[in-house]
Amino acid sequence: MAPFLSMLLTDKQISILAENDIFFPYTGEKCRENESGNKALSYGLSHAGYDLRLSPDDFRIADYKRSCKALDVKRFDETMLYDATLFHERGDAYFILPPYSYGLGVSLERITMPSNIMGICDGKSTYARQGTIINVCPIEPGWSGHLTICIVNPSDFPVRIYANEGIVQVMLVQLASSVDKAYADGKYQNQGAKVTLAAV
Repeated sequence: MAPFLSMLLTDKQISILAENDIFFPYTGEKCRENESGNKALSYGLSHAGYDLRLSPDDFRIADYKRSCKALDVKRFDETMLYDATLFHERGDAYFILPPYSYGLGVSLERITMPSNIMGICDGKSTYARQGTIINVCPIEPGWSGHLTICIVNPSDFPVRIYANEGIVQVMLVQLASSVDKAYADGKYQNQGAKVTLAAV
C-alpha cells in the first residue's frame, strides 16, 4: 500500500491553482510597492505561498473600557469593539493599534480553497520583528470567503497596521486526496468582506 503523502505547494503550482480564482484578486508576483509607489509590506505570490493584504474597509479594535464582561466566544459582546480610523499619510493607509490591545481585520482577497488543499497561515515576518502578533487559523479544504484576521499589540507602544499591504502568508498543502466532507456548510463559510465575529 502506497504511503499517504501531502505536499507543500510551490509558486508554479500555486499559479496554476490561481486560474480557478483561489485568491481573488490575484497578484502573480511579489509586490513590494503600494498603489502610491511607496515601499510596502510585500503581497502576492511568493516562493512557497501567497501573501494576503489587509482590507482598508473594516478594522475593529477591542476596548476593555467599553465592557466589564469577560471575553466569551459563545456570547461575544460586540459593543466592546469600535471601528478604527483609517489614516492616510504620504501615500500610505494605516490603522493605529493601541498598546495592549487587539484588532480584527479582514483580508482584501477572497479565498476559494479546493477540496484537496489546506491553507496554513502565519503572520508576516516584518510585523513579527516589531512584536506584533498576527493570529489566523488554518483555511479548511472547501472553505470560501474573506479571512478574518486577529492582530495583537502586546507592547507599550501604539503600532501602525498598514492597509492594502501584506499581513498574512498562506502556505498551501496539497492533501493526498480530496476530503470526504469539505467545509461547504460550516458557520464561517462565505464570509463577506467584513469582520466575522465568533459563532458557536
